[in-house]
Amino acid sequence: MKFWALNAFALYGWLRLRAVHSPTLLILTYHRVLPTDSAERPFEQPGMIISPENLEQHIKIIQSIGAVPIHLDEWLSRKKAGKSLPTLAVAFTFDDGWRDNYLNAFPILKQQEVPATIFLVTKLVDTSETFWPEQVIRVLRTPGVDRNHPALEWLKPHLGELAHKPWPMTLLEADQVINNLKDLDDATIQRHLATSAKVLAEKISGETDNTPAILQSRDIAEMAENDLVRYGAHTRNHYRLNRLNDMAALEQQITGCVSDLREITANSTAIFCYPNGDITDKGKQLVADSYHAACTTKAGWNTLTRSKYDLHRINLHDGNSSSPRTLLATIGRTLA
Repeated sequence: MKFWALNAFALYGWLRLRAVHSPTLLILTYHRVLPTDSAERPFEQPGMIISPENLEQHIKIIQSIGAVPIHLDEWLSRKKAGKSLPTLAVAFTFDDGWRDNYLNAFPILKQQEVPATIFLVTKLVDTSETFWPEQVIRVLRTPGVDRNHPALEWLKPHLGELAHKPWPMTLLEADQVINNLKDLDDATIQRHLATSAKVLAEKISGETDNTPAILQSRDIAEMAENDLVRYGAHTRNHYRLNRLNDMAALEQQITGCVSDLREITANSTAIFCYPNGDITDKGKQLVADSYHAACTTKAGWNTLTRSKYDLHRINLHDGNSSSPRTLLATIGRTLA
């Protein structure tokens, strides 16, 4: 973004936040929280990562503007009951349930006394599994992987203009392939990856450890102490709902997830978060029947007239908010 445009959006964002006169909720979205030297960064989508330093900076900047940190479900319950609300409230949310939320974000939240909601993919808790985009990036970015191996044949139709590019790919190239693969449903991708894993095992064994990437029950319990962190639902397997045509499969992912959540933690909240922001009419109805509210990936903030099943958020990462100016510019561009 050009310097003048960046400054203009930053000023606009600051003015919009300062000019709020009626109860408004700003929901900030994060995913992974990784140090700049983390070995995980080369294998993660750029729009998924915030550094601990930038997260802490966000908290301080947002509070300095006058926003009051609040639990997402508390704001919603106070709104429903007609109780008083801060003029500008901010809810910090983390999608997917990455263990680095516990390792790198939780100490900051605790120190700053900032409440947060983590949306869990319940069937991945207490496992060594991760999501298919990270697995695909490992395939595309690990040196020595034979692109012509029969187990990787399924990838070729989705490489697009990158079909003749040498491997390992750059991170941006791998990210492009991830977007191409979204033409497939999640279960199909996972089936292919189960076969491809045999190729990876030959190349990366010894380069990665067995540390779980997703939250474990003990982490969840510790963060729930003193009610600092509450937990919402993000489906059982992070399946995109618009790719599930079977009603039983939808029910498994939506209603099954809330049952799992109650078993995992007593600090659960009946708020759903749509994976990838994908919504269907059937899915919306199931969510409305099972939850009190739902978060989307639609960009914006929330006034009192916003439907509780259509909550807007602002997704933040190092690429769009690594300084006070870029943070405010991202907010300003979103609200423009």
